[in-house]
Amino acid sequence: MRAEASDDAVTLAALGVLAFILADVSHEILGHAVVALATGVKLTLLTTCYVTNRGDAGKLIRAAGGLANVCVGIAAFLLIRVGRPRSPHRRYFLVLSVAFNLFFAAGYPFYSGVALFGDWAAVISGLSPGWFWRSLLVLISVAGYWFSMVLVARLIRPFCGSAETRGLTRLRRMTLIPYLAAMVAACMGGAVNPAGWPVILTSALPAAGAAFGLTQMDHFQAATSADARVPAIESIARNWTWIGTAGAVLAWFVVVLGRGIRISP
Repeated sequence: MRAEASDDAVTLAALGVLAFILADVSHEILGHAVVALATGVKLTLLTTCYVTNRGDAGKLIRAAGGLANVCVGIAAFLLIRVGRPRSPHRRYFLVLSVAFNLFFAAGYPFYSGVALFGDWAAVISGLSPGWFWRSLLVLISVAGYWFSMVLVARLIRPFCGSAETRGLTRLRRMTLIPYLAAMVAACMGGAVNPAGWPVILTSALPAAGAAFGLTQMDHFQAATSADARVPAIESIARNWTWIGTAGAVLAWFVVVLGRGIRISP
């Protein structure tokens, strides 16, 4: 029974770390860096929290990070729907990838609209009236975040699909552990950033914290309602391949990307 499944905490943390790093790299490298190179802008530094370049980055480059997260999130969703992975580890990694990418993409406009800081604040810079564009960012963010939560709830249903105590306990545990692991990974990457530890508060934590909706899946009927058409997923047992991969990727994320990859002086 799905409510009786026992999932390994270390493996859940490993899956969370990998999914978060994928979202972070998608945002900074696949989004900002790739579009900058494609438009002829010279990059100077790549980090886990930001990308720097010579001259004006332009609105397209600023928007590219969030758009890349949307694309990667959709790709992970399609891999679940079309590929139908049988391995619970692979399937849950893809579910977490959808969550971290879409929540990051949807949450960032809210952050920029309220704090007037970050990528989307730069995108609307110079547009008037300012209050309208900031309000629009917030509205788009709230709508996008809600849609993302409903989508993730449907994807996570095979791991729960029960409103009983045991089912909800499993759901809360398997969403909270990856979320906390991602927060730790984000802080580790930000702690060694060339700009100093303050980026932990301004960039690292907000990036991982945007996935808070993942921890609220037990409030969504789409995740907790039983459906005979949705086969139950077995427990996520300890898997040293996923754990070792997460350890190696995290080391690169902190030691290499965290400290910064310098492209040109």
